Amino acid sequence: MAPAPTALPIVPTTPIPGASPPASDEAAGKSLGDRAYDQLLDRMLEGTFAAGTLLQERSLAEMLGISRTPVREALAKLESEGFVTRHVGRLLVVREVPMRELMEILHVRTILETEAAGIAAGRVARTDLRAMRQLFEAQLEGPLPDGGDFWAADDRLHGLLVDAAGNAVLADTVRSLRRRTRMFNLKRLPERFVPGCLEHLAIVTALEQGDAAAARAAVATHLDNTRRSILAKLEPLSGVRPGG
Repeated sequence: MAPAPTALPIVPTTPIPGASPPASDEAAGKSLGDRAYDQLLDRMLEGTFAAGTLLQERSLAEMLGISRTPVREALAKLESEGFVTRHVGRLLVVREVPMRELMEILHVRTILETEAAGIAAGRVARTDLRAMRQLFEAQLEGPLPDGGDFWAADDRLHGLLVDAAGNAVLADTVRSLRRRTRMFNLKRLPERFVPGCLEHLAIVTALEQGDAAAARAAVATHLDNTRRSILAKLEPLSGVRPGG
């Protein structure tokens, strides 16, 4: 392989303090690739790995204290999400935060999910909605849930909504788009926990009442607040104002 261009900063090989996977990750059964993904993405979003930084499997593996295989898996996932790109040959570098893409995804999600909510109002089984209400109320009353548990509840509600719309293409598209914004979960946006639960309960209420207009409005509010939180998170890296 040709030597890396000198203009590209390279991630140092010094191990990151605390880089070993936490016990909660072990308990949750996270793979080494998932853990590597989380740690690398955190450093990109924090600006530790600036745009243009060259990412080498070997140095990253040494830094994280793991083998190259999970690092390779993590880099492939980051590349598919637009955070990493090919520079010269097969060299991987950190890309500018794909702000426009993330906002476009949320815009399309808003269009599709508000439409789905209007159709789904009155169609979702009451037993399912009752279960969702109990789940979100329990999360509000208890300690901050594990990020995976919060995502599972969020995913279940959004899944019920799009499935009830009765359009398989719409449901598949929404699920695909949601995967591309999943990195902004409770771990990275903890301030969204209480507002997110309350917004989910507003969606449940509208669906229970069969109120299509209220369901559309509740979903639109939820996704717009999510968009604003993501913008605020990425503002230091992009220079974009949260209200943009």
